[in-house]
Amino acid sequence: MTRLALTFYDSYRSLVRGKTRIGLAWIFAAWMVLTTRENPQWPGILVCFFGASLRFWASGYLRKDSEMSIGGPYRWTRNPLYLGTYLMAVGAALAAEQWAFALFVSVAFASVYRFIIQDEEAKLLRLFGETYRRYLEVVPRFFPLRGRANDAIAKELSSQEGLRFSWAVAMQNKAFEAYYTWAALVGFMAILAAFWQHYSG
Repeated sequence: MTRLALTFYDSYRSLVRGKTRIGLAWIFAAWMVLTTRENPQWPGILVCFFGASLRFWASGYLRKDSEMSIGGPYRWTRNPLYLGTYLMAVGAALAAEQWAFALFVSVAFASVYRFIIQDEEAKLLRLFGETYRRYLEVVPRFFPLRGRANDAIAKELSSQEGLRFSWAVAMQNKAFEAYYTWAALVGFMAILAAFWQHYSG
């Protein structure tokens, strides 16, 4: 990698560590306001709901920095919360039948969250060392396309408590916010569609 390319790469990573996710959220909101003309369609609504459910499920296993998360969806993907967020965003785009924007969401998500995930992995390696390194070898980073932590590996890497869903942990992680966001997305799209249909008709 040339010095110029390395400088650009480092600058981009620094930018991503900032408020890039907030910027993407504003872009997403602006897209909804400007393009939503029809009522949200069920296939996209269900994809969005699945993403919210994945986030809720994962929240019950996430004991931040105190214990590795290996139970539940963490046995299939190392980043179920981010995967859930991605599915919610893509699902909203599909609900509006905006296929090009669904592609944009995918590219933007990969461009930003790749580096966020890499930084978090480096932090977890420092915290949990070889245990986390073993987890990296078994469970895929994002899409659950290969392997998983079977019962033997999960028990080897985590305590029994860490393998059980905890309502207390879920509430601490504000798990229900995923469903609130889902309902707000679908409701907002329906309101926008009704507004545009009324004033354009």
